[in-house]
Amino acid sequence: MADVEGGRMVSGVFSQMVISFYYGGKLVGQTTTTSPDGCCLSLSQPGLPSTKLYGPEGLELVRFPPADTIPSERQRQVTRKLFGHLERGVVLHSNRQGVLVRRLCQGRVFYSGNAVLCKDRPNKLERDEVVKVFDTCQFFRELQHFYSNPSRLPDSRVVLCFGEEFPDMTPLRSKLILVQIEQLYVRQMVEEAVKSCGAGSMMQAPRSPSQTRSSGCFPTFVPPTRDPFSEKTNRSQFKSLSWAPHPAHISYFIITITIVII
Repeated sequence: MADVEGGRMVSGVFSQMVISFYYGGKLVGQTTTTSPDGCCLSLSQPGLPSTKLYGPEGLELVRFPPADTIPSERQRQVTRKLFGHLERGVVLHSNRQGVLVRRLCQGRVFYSGNAVLCKDRPNKLERDEVVKVFDTCQFFRELQHFYSNPSRLPDSRVVLCFGEEFPDMTPLRSKLILVQIEQLYVRQMVEEAVKSCGAGSMMQAPRSPSQTRSSGCFPTFVPPTRDPFSEKTNRSQFKSLSWAPHPAHISYFIITITIVII
């Protein structure tokens, strides 16, 4: 009985995620999830009956911050246009095995994470497909190697970019919507590793996308003649997720979602 309770406690620790929202490279919101069933990032209003259709009832609803704080009027308009294709959002699940994501919205999403095979080109998240974007076991192997041979910390983050291909050569400050996800426990372990080594040069790349490129004005966005964000499909309605955590792994991740429409 004690082993069962202990297993639940461990699973609960690794289910918590720190989710940060960036509009135009600037931090506009951050939250830490608590539900062991995962969360749904969307624009749905809490309490609406339709929200339950987007995933299991135990999902925690995390809403995109409003675009009101964006200083550029042009950027606000385009971001709100993109919002129109994100209502269903994406479902995130974190456990001891890693981080999983499922895209439900019409808008396209691109991502990066340590479980991505091709890191030098955009990686699109297909609709209704469950994808593992972060491998916790791999992260801890790399972290163990770091303690043995201190050099550079392994990346603990997942990044999702909405409405635009990612990763690419475009500065992150130019991206309309980026969502960064980290598992809380893994994030804390990274911070402890930095303290124990006491060397800033061993840290990961800056956590804020706005700091990864030189500063500058947000580029003028000229909308194309057709809607760049919407992807019309005849997919069936979202079916319940079947997550299968592995008892031998620990989960942590950061997600950046990019939605681009061809």
